[in-house]
Amino acid sequence: MSAFGDSKKIQITAGADLNTGGGTGAQFKAVTIGGTIAASNTTAIGLLMNKPLNGEDATVGYSGHMKGVAGAAITAGARLIVTTSGYLITAIGAVVPCGRALATCGSGASVEGLFDFTTAGVSSGP
Repeated sequence: MSAFGDSKKIQITAGADLNTGGGTGAQFKAVTIGGTIAASNTTAIGLLMNKPLNGEDATVGYSGHMKGVAGAAITAGARLIVTTSGYLITAIGAVVPCGRALATCGSGASVEGLFDFTTAGVSSGP
């Protein structure tokens, strides 16, 4: 299966150097509207698609077939949320997820999924 399909993207200004780090660095991690790495589902607007320097254009995928970086082992079909350092983990409880995994992966690996950050982090309770 391809890790990328039809997805919607926007351009924002990177608020930090997002081209460094091991592996893909910040690429494919969740980011905030301020162009920095997201620390939770409620601050994330999408997944970083490129590796911009501070002040450069950051391409952010916010809906569709994309890949992110797993912060723990994830099984195919799992509902996903954002955790610290922009990683994705399996959602637990009544939280609105940002996506669903299409494949199983280990911690630190790329996870392919269907994502929608437009409602991520919105309470599903009363």
